[in-house]
Amino acid sequence: MFPFQRLLIESDALADALTRRVREQLPHLPVETIPSREAWLARVAQQPRDLAHGKRTLLLTRQRGPFWRPCPCTPEHLGCGYQVLQVMTNCPMDCTYCILQSYVNLPAVTVFTNLDDLGAEVEAGLAAADRPVRLGTGEFGDSLALDRLLGLHERLIPLFAGRAQAVLEIKTKQHRLEHLLPLGPNPQVIFAWSLNPPPVIRSEEHGSAPLAARLAAARQAADAGFRLAFHFDPIIHYPGWEDDYRRVVADLAAAVPARAVAWISLGGLRFTPALRRLIRQRVPAGRIADAEFVPGLDGKLRYFKTLRIDLYSRMRAWLAPAFPAAVLYLCMETPAVWRAVFGDLPSPDALPRRLDACVRDACVRDACVRDACVPPPG
Repeated sequence: MFPFQRLLIESDALADALTRRVREQLPHLPVETIPSREAWLARVAQQPRDLAHGKRTLLLTRQRGPFWRPCPCTPEHLGCGYQVLQVMTNCPMDCTYCILQSYVNLPAVTVFTNLDDLGAEVEAGLAAADRPVRLGTGEFGDSLALDRLLGLHERLIPLFAGRAQAVLEIKTKQHRLEHLLPLGPNPQVIFAWSLNPPPVIRSEEHGSAPLAARLAAARQAADAGFRLAFHFDPIIHYPGWEDDYRRVVADLAAAVPARAVAWISLGGLRFTPALRRLIRQRVPAGRIADAEFVPGLDGKLRYFKTLRIDLYSRMRAWLAPAFPAAVLYLCMETPAVWRAVFGDLPSPDALPRRLDACVRDACVRDACVRDACVPPPG
């Protein structure tokens, strides 16, 4: 079920309940106890090939810093005020474009075992919040890829029940969530899927669930009383992209109830120059890194602005009629692109407010109105 071939345990994590759970569920794995991840990393020579090898190594350690962190939004681009829980880094899937492979310096899927500290930090943060909180677990690793092994969201989901000023977003490219469905209904929890056309999933998102499985899981979540979100990020430009993405939107609209969808984000393919070199090393026959890109304000390579505007504008034209009450927004984009796509430019705090509006009670009860939550048409 899980692709791991060995288990590393940092000595400080040996006594944690999550460590015992993992060892009980993976009794066949050879186990190595290490004094610290830094000491282990010092004797591991990391090369591009080690990234794939690291997908088969599970490291259990303790989170020494905060779990709750601001989302690392790109400077000079419009942010949305999202917050993230760093409960793990890396995941067993191997998407060719994944930004994690360029800055996660541990060649292992790393899970933090001090869940009591996590729960206490989340409860304290929610109690102290003076504005709506949008918090997610899928920024540094896929939320559901290991959830049956870890039992993480069985602990987190109940913390958000009845908290009208907070939502937990569980973002994934996987589909196995049957173990979490009995925890619904809970409109404060949003199950979110990253979506791409089947050809992109097959060529670039290795180890992820097929599109049809993701959409079926989304329907299950909605039927169980959870809300939904979707992220078309990265949108990848290739011959025939338009027909393929339009079909994805049509399939999505047919699969899920529109009123259950809280928000949908759009983001074009982007990466650092270092990641582009890494993609070419790891996937010499791949093509996504060979398109024409220009450096953005943040130094990341992006499609030309005119191409990004065209991608987003077409996606908006398909999505807005199908999901009229959902917040449709751009992820890590410039003010100029926002203005060209939506006809207006949110102020720095306007986008967070639009998304926060779908956290409050009115939107929890599916009464979110288009004028409050979607940028007006141009």
